[in-house]
Amino acid sequence: MRNPFIAGSFVRAENFFGRDALLREILDGPRNSLWVVGARRLGKTSLLKQLEYVAQESSQSPWVPLYWDIQGAADPRGLADLLIEAVEDSEPFRRATGVVADDLEGAPAHEILAILLRRAVRSGWRLLLLIDEGEELITVAGHDPAVLPRLRRVLQKGPELRAVVTSTRRLARIDEASPLATSPFLAGLIPPLYLTPLQQDEALRLLDRGGFDARDARAIAERTACHPFLLQLIASRFFESRDLAATLEQAAADEMLANFFLSDVHSMEAAERDLLLRIAAEPGCDRSALGAAAGVAPGRADEVLLALRMLGYLSERDGRWTVGNWFFERWLRRTPAAAGAAEAGGRP
Repeated sequence: MRNPFIAGSFVRAENFFGRDALLREILDGPRNSLWVVGARRLGKTSLLKQLEYVAQESSQSPWVPLYWDIQGAADPRGLADLLIEAVEDSEPFRRATGVVADDLEGAPAHEILAILLRRAVRSGWRLLLLIDEGEELITVAGHDPAVLPRLRRVLQKGPELRAVVTSTRRLARIDEASPLATSPFLAGLIPPLYLTPLQQDEALRLLDRGGFDARDARAIAERTACHPFLLQLIASRFFESRDLAATLEQAAADEMLANFFLSDVHSMEAAERDLLLRIAAEPGCDRSALGAAAGVAPGRADEVLLALRMLGYLSERDGRWTVGNWFFERWLRRTPAAAGAAEAGGRP
């Protein structure tokens, strides 16, 4: 039997599990501008690729999808070039709309989007724009803040256009980084939708592909807290070794996972990091003691705790808070100095 698990790259179609309610809300819900917030490796690209797949494969879908990865855009010209590249890479989009990528050369991103929208509508479609790595807009706006209101104007042209932006929570800083007299860029995208870890039944369906004993599958789901990347990674290694205890211990000491966790902590705001490290040091602490001990105001603590729980970094039961998954907790306890180094922006 071939190893059925995929760790480290996006999944779609028969390899995509769960997220049914989120997919329905995005495709069938009332909002035409949506911001999906997720931690690194939690499945943001997979979600967008699955949306693209569903829209392309359904004969009843009103949507023509376009996946636009803006990572590395750096400036407005780079943003436009990546949009043209997205069109070039999507033969189904070009075929459905009649768009020729060469006709878009030289235009800024907001004008290209306007052209794509007109062509889609003229061809009888509604445009489903799937924007990945949305935090790159902070860098782009640093070169030219006027990019944001121009993009915002196009992205809110629904109902003919539905825009889905995925990012980490870092995108929340975009209006601070590029203050404008006009409406904030995120005004039409909030409240965000959270990309959470999988539900346990979704995780167990994924693990069924390996033919594992039910007890082993439950142990993997519990240790990973149903984090999609960790699920796939542990399941893939266990599928090869058939020794769960050794697989778990080896993964817990894996330098790749250590760097993964360090990058996560490094990307957090100070209040998020402070509360996380406090909970790692005192697992099971309650909300009343937590905020004061970490020096975070009560209202801010509630906001941060909610976000960290939704993203899978923390879990809460009966008012008691713990680190979200066994691997992350092990890393935080083993290398508190490494986690603390993130506060100064350094690496151990």
